[in-house]
Amino acid sequence: MKSWKLKAVASVLFCFGAIGNASAAGDKYNSIPEMGASAKNAIANYAGTERTIGVKSLHDYIVQEDELFDFLFQNHPMFKYQEEGNLIGDYHISDRGEEYLDTGGSQAYSKRVGRPSAVQYRLGAKSTLDFPNNFVGPEKCAECHATQYEKWQRSRHANVVRFPSEITDKEVPNGDLNAKLYGSEASMLPDGVRANDVYAIIGTPRTKYGFLDSWLVRGTYHVRDGLLSEGTGKMVAGGNQFSRGWAEWLTPEMAKKINKAIPEFPVTLEEFGASGSHQWGMTSYGAKYEKEMLFQPGSSYCEMCHTYKFDFQNKEEFFDALGDAKKLQEHTISKGIACEECHGAGGHLDGGTGGMQSNCERCHQRFFFVDALADTEQAQEKMEYAFGVYMKSACPSCGTEGSQMFASAHYEKGMRCTTCHDPHEVTDGDFLSGFSTPKLKKDCVDCHEAQATIADNTDTHSNQTCQSCHMPNMGSCENFAAIQFPDNAGFDAVRRTHMWKIDIDPERKTLNPPEGQPRDSSVKGWTVAKNEDGHNYLDLMWTCARTAISDKDVVDNKGCHSPFQSELEVGLHYDDQMEIYGEVMKMQKPVKEVFAQVEQALERIDMLLEVTKLSTADKTEVLMLAEKAQETIELIKEDGSWGVHGFRYSQKRLDAALTYVTQAQNILDGVGYSAK
Repeated sequence: MKSWKLKAVASVLFCFGAIGNASAAGDKYNSIPEMGASAKNAIANYAGTERTIGVKSLHDYIVQEDELFDFLFQNHPMFKYQEEGNLIGDYHISDRGEEYLDTGGSQAYSKRVGRPSAVQYRLGAKSTLDFPNNFVGPEKCAECHATQYEKWQRSRHANVVRFPSEITDKEVPNGDLNAKLYGSEASMLPDGVRANDVYAIIGTPRTKYGFLDSWLVRGTYHVRDGLLSEGTGKMVAGGNQFSRGWAEWLTPEMAKKINKAIPEFPVTLEEFGASGSHQWGMTSYGAKYEKEMLFQPGSSYCEMCHTYKFDFQNKEEFFDALGDAKKLQEHTISKGIACEECHGAGGHLDGGTGGMQSNCERCHQRFFFVDALADTEQAQEKMEYAFGVYMKSACPSCGTEGSQMFASAHYEKGMRCTTCHDPHEVTDGDFLSGFSTPKLKKDCVDCHEAQATIADNTDTHSNQTCQSCHMPNMGSCENFAAIQFPDNAGFDAVRRTHMWKIDIDPERKTLNPPEGQPRDSSVKGWTVAKNEDGHNYLDLMWTCARTAISDKDVVDNKGCHSPFQSELEVGLHYDDQMEIYGEVMKMQKPVKEVFAQVEQALERIDMLLEVTKLSTADKTEVLMLAEKAQETIELIKEDGSWGVHGFRYSQKRLDAALTYVTQAQNILDGVGYSAK
């Protein structure tokens, strides 16, 4: 590999676009090694602040990648494969200019406000391209903050970026990253890529594994009939990311079962299309199989959330290490979402800057500016109404927990990520678990007492948590569009929603394509719906009948009402939202009817007490009976589910309340006007 690390003539590189690939895609995937228009404009028309006042702003971060791309264009294996005519699929150069200024509807918003603006991403205070690297690493922080370190080091935050040597035998047999997993055709690393070619593995067994190659470039490729380390074979777009859900649960047999109910569901590798590959269990992420792939350094994308830090003192040291995975690993001072991602480089050890230089929203509030909403009455009053949830095809993207919460009553009341989550102990239990179980310092029942009271007295859903229904897995990490069927509440659903509000409606959907477009995941422009209050909401299919193999609540409760996961009797498998709505009405309608009777009776009792003379004993009894009934009315109203949280208990309480008000009215009527 080192024999490739030669300084090529730039003019030759820019002729690469003329070399025909095996599958030319054209358009922005033009296989020309040059930075994007936004980045080039930022470089040519500098508008940053570092050169004038010494403080980095958005443009400075974009300009910062200029030399890195020059180096990579001259040295990365992808361009060698291209030069030799051994590249299958076209690449597109993705840089910070694109990620910050072109994605998430940033261009539309920038045009409206008249300034460059990044909608989807936040910036870390310091980048790996800031030299010298003044990071000290979490172990230095642990010297004084032992308990915080202990909580952090067992979390997914600490383990989402790992060296190949750190992958456990629980994940792969005998440390073999090319071993086939879960009985599938796929392995942790794709074809032609070996552990020595890789700086780090990105991911955990919960969902997927990707990789950063030894040049700190996102692995969007595999190598066919050869080895990356030797520069042999052909470099092929896609077939680059291991998917646990596909490999373990979505077997060919399960795909056929789903296909019987959903004829459009893929059953062959060919039918999985561009988001699939040549292997069952290996997706194409940041790529389209054999067609397109991103050439994207970690500094442009990965470093924002799946972070790593070095101790290089200058760019020459850094560039010298690129292409040498072992050397990069030796200079790594921190991996994963560690102390300095939030507290800044060096924390308070470096000039007293240990405050929160970043927070959860940097990675978990990926917005998408919906330009079509910007002219609505709501957005004209408050432009943030037009900020929606960033999508991966037809599903909310990973990292959108904060943008979902932003459009909620919870957020308006002041709830933030750290209201419930301990940022040091984000994982409860083993990070190698196939389920995401966060460690919570505050749970739903700590605030929602009425709901907890009713739910604690139900038999039907006694083993369910609040999150079972109010925070279903819906989000996509893999952008696995081939298996996204939102109207069927599946199947690329690996991240919990943070919307909470359930919409009781027979037809309204949470996820929708642009008006007039087919409800197909291949359609661009899907969004998360908002209700009349401007809040996101959950439809009944996602709430009750989703298919989500990594959703612990679904798995622990016999698959709930999913037609493909449920172990309940067939009559409780729901494949239609109208059917679920009908079941909900069976609970809500009688509860609302009795509630109305009791409420009307209490109003009548209140009026009669003003005009009816009662003995002290009778008046005391009437007031006590009315108070008991009022307690039930307030409980049912505060609960707000109208029986769904606990139908029998709600009905029982209301029946008792109806008895109380009936008895109270009998006392009043016995001595009042009706008696006379």
